[in-house]
Amino acid sequence: MARPATRRLPRDQRVAAILQTARVVLRERGFENFLTLEVAERCGVSEGTIYKYFASKRDLLIKVSEDWFDEFLDDDYAERTSGSLRERLFHVIWRSLSVVKREPVLTRFVLLDLRSDPNYRNLRIYEQNREIVARVTRVIQDGMTSGEIRSDIPLTLVRDMVFGGIEHQTWAYLRGEGDFSVEVSAEGLTDVLLRGIGAPVEAPPAPDALTQAVARLEAIADRLEPDQR
Repeated sequence: MARPATRRLPRDQRVAAILQTARVVLRERGFENFLTLEVAERCGVSEGTIYKYFASKRDLLIKVSEDWFDEFLDDDYAERTSGSLRERLFHVIWRSLSVVKREPVLTRFVLLDLRSDPNYRNLRIYEQNREIVARVTRVIQDGMTSGEIRSDIPLTLVRDMVFGGIEHQTWAYLRGEGDFSVEVSAEGLTDVLLRGIGAPVEAPPAPDALTQAVARLEAIADRLEPDQR
């Protein structure tokens, strides 16, 4: 395929164009079928140009993932550091679910490929993920401090319940086997975490007027019985 003629771009612009195009190709092909050659053709450069800036296809995909995490960390979070505990918890859960909804292929790459990499803890994306986890943990810790969340439950357990719930809500979607509602899932997870899963204990029904009258008469009769003996 002939490449379109393009003017020579400064390095930063060239790298940005490659990353943007790589993200589009990744969405369309999946990381299993991702080809740097297709990225190069769409950018109007040789495949060798891709490897001038990125050591390997994997390095390119990792950088795409890091840029995606940067967007997640920067996007409107500062506006949600106040409000009720429920509002804040709902927001961090909703944000995670919405990002999965928008970027299923990138999510699968991070969860299935990068997290299982023995070198994962040395990658920048590991530190980015720790910041995402820390934001959720801070909300939970604030709830424990205010008494709105039980402090006798380990903080890490509650945190794992949040992320475990998010992953289980989205796995079928990530496998291409179903869909999910971001709003419904976020509402459900927030409610389960804050209210628990136990059914509410129903108060016994209030006695009606006739039952109350009979009870009073029986009490009077009980008091009178000794005097009649």
